[in-house]
Amino acid sequence: MMLSDAKARKIKPSDKPLADGTVTGLYLFPAGSVGAGKWILRFKSPEMGKRRDMGLGSYPVVSLKDARELALQARKLIEAGRDPLAERDRQLVADRVRLAMPSFEEAARQLHADLAPGFRNQKHAAQWITTLETYVFPVIGKLQVSHLTAADFARVLKPIWLSKQETASRVKQRCDQVMKWCAANDHVVASPASVVAQLLTKQSGKRERVEHHPAVPWRDVPLFVRVSVRHSRLIPGSRQSLAGMKCRHASQCARHAVSRHEAKTGSSSL
Repeated sequence: MMLSDAKARKIKPSDKPLADGTVTGLYLFPAGSVGAGKWILRFKSPEMGKRRDMGLGSYPVVSLKDARELALQARKLIEAGRDPLAERDRQLVADRVRLAMPSFEEAARQLHADLAPGFRNQKHAAQWITTLETYVFPVIGKLQVSHLTAADFARVLKPIWLSKQETASRVKQRCDQVMKWCAANDHVVASPASVVAQLLTKQSGKRERVEHHPAVPWRDVPLFVRVSVRHSRLIPGSRQSLAGMKCRHASQCARHAVSRHEAKTGSSSL
């Protein structure tokens, strides 16, 4: 026989549990006063292989209609081979982890608090967090760090990447520092900010590093100048530049030139 609201409202503390009659295993157990009860779904766990009782709330706070909907959802999980009570516990754990996961702003402020005692002065400490407050928090500050990707940091940096290169570089460095702190605290696996430059245009002010040749040893300068100026075939007007020339093998070249000159003239140039 199907349970009705009229019958549920008359349940007494001394009554036996009332079966719903529409959802297998759903019962209304009596509580301490007339018309009060507790919804229980009895089922055999497909994961544990034993009977379990799952509470679905108190009557009349949870109506007969709502209790049936909750029971049907649980039954679908059971048919899929999942224990609805175990599933509820897993969801609670996931919710706790999610709530414990900091947003980028929360992580940044915590890191800043940790770093503050080590800053050279208060002004420098204030600048560190101010750049993030200005350029980062309005865009991704509320997002949990576990959800952030390199594309999110590219979205932050793109508006200033070319127009404010020095500022953008500092913002990138500080974002990376925050995410590495998150990785150290097991909030993320690695910092996505480390590779964000791969998604941005190369800054025009960045120049390739130039490797200069070492200077001629000072003891060899007179020899180098004398031989190069007197015996080379350099075009006129280049003698002044020769005096300041720096070449990795300058002294060797000069000695070879002297040797060739002495062999040709049969006399020493020194």
